[in-house]
Amino acid sequence: MEVKINSREQLHLYLKVYIHEPYIRKKIIDEKERIENYDTMRYHIDRWNHIIGAFHYTKDNQSSYSLVYDQSSTRHSHIFFSTIKPPEYIIVNDYIKDFYNITNTSYQSWELLFELIKTYYIYGKDKAHDDDILYSKLSHKIHLQMINNK
Repeated sequence: MEVKINSREQLHLYLKVYIHEPYIRKKIIDEKERIENYDTMRYHIDRWNHIIGAFHYTKDNQSSYSLVYDQSSTRHSHIFFSTIKPPEYIIVNDYIKDFYNITNTSYQSWELLFELIKTYYIYGKDKAHDDDILYSKLSHKIHLQMINNK
């Protein structure tokens, strides 16, 4: 019968060869795990602050957005439905490219994803599916525009 051991138990067995005091082995393993957990948490907090900070800065300071154009609409939103078949897309680059440079994704594509999630929870799966088709085309066009204008 094969018995699997976790990394803590494996380290304990390695240390047992050199350190014969169980209390000291436990202290070494606990300290190792504490340091690893601290480093991991610090790394993730730094990534969160760096990426999400760039996202919000771009979002708050971008002056224009890509959109699906609707001639009959008086709304001035960066996302709305088009009555034109097929819909016309107006693509605007991210002027502030901090977020794009970090993630290689336009912040507008993330905004579309957030809108889609919100639509799913508010209006249901069918409405979200319709939006998904529209938004994925818009997001793809934004991505191509961003690549062409690097």
